[in-house]
Amino acid sequence: LCYIGMDNYRAGRLCGQLLKEALPQGGEIMILVGRLEQDNARRRRQGFIDEVLDRSYDPGRHDPPGRILENEKYVVVGTLTDQFDRAKAKANAEDAMSRFPELAGMVGLFAYNPPLILEAVRQADRVGEIVIVAFDEDSQTLQAIRDGEIYGTVVQDPYNYGYESVRLLAALATGDLSVLPAEGFLDIPARQIRRDTVED
Repeated sequence: LCYIGMDNYRAGRLCGQLLKEALPQGGEIMILVGRLEQDNARRRRQGFIDEVLDRSYDPGRHDPPGRILENEKYVVVGTLTDQFDRAKAKANAEDAMSRFPELAGMVGLFAYNPPLILEAVRQADRVGEIVIVAFDEDSQTLQAIRDGEIYGTVVQDPYNYGYESVRLLAALATGDLSVLPAEGFLDIPARQIRRDTVED
């Protein structure tokens, strides 16, 4: 009857905002993600790119992953996928730093990507030199935000996914169809987490 959850394109744009805050001078950026066959991954990636490149709001836009995309300040040098292989995910971060010596930022779009990016950046002794922006609230990501090694992350709100699902179901069980959102989508907004809000 409806979808309850986060708008991944909008969440991708929130992630792009974090990157621009952390890297106001611009630079080369690599995107790392599990796979792009999933709708959530495609939309997160596109929202991130559109925000970083100061484009208009267009969830229907699609940039092929192999193309270098840029504006006056930022260059998205590529998107690397790992098919949920953790060793490959870390190797992708290492490869990005090797292939692009001037790399200024990396963004991990799935929960396991940011901690593995951070491992690679630490081993390359480039913490503080390469900005990392994250998705989801992996405990290692949150600790790295506290420690200043990851700038910030975009998180979902699973509590309210559950709460709103039961609220709608309870109303529907009594025949109340008025609770259904007009467009069939009840947006539970994502949140940006930075060092000053990570404890909350």
